[in-house]
Amino acid sequence: MANPVARLAGLTAVLPVAFYAVTAQANDDVILASCKTELQLSESGCACVLDKVHSELSDNQLAFFVAAISKDQPAMVQAQMALTGAEMMEIATFMTATPQSCQNQ
Repeated sequence: MANPVARLAGLTAVLPVAFYAVTAQANDDVILASCKTELQLSESGCACVLDKVHSELSDNQLAFFVAAISKDQPAMVQAQMALTGAEMMEIATFMTATPQSCQNQ
């Protein structure tokens, strides 16, 4: 039988990774749902948006983006505080340009 302390240490090492994976999937689900309902893009168009989210946005920008499309005002304010003015400009450009660039996918 494994040492309970060793088992607990192993579990605490795995939990943050598991939590991140669940959070990342939840964010992806929110993005895809918003893309389909708000932007009315095709499956491939929404996959394009999701690819661009992961390749072009920083973690802080992603947090702001998800809060914005979720209409979660407190989370949006908190995420915005972690962004510079330049990063806010980037996210604004991203939010207007990406749907256009992905619409014909």
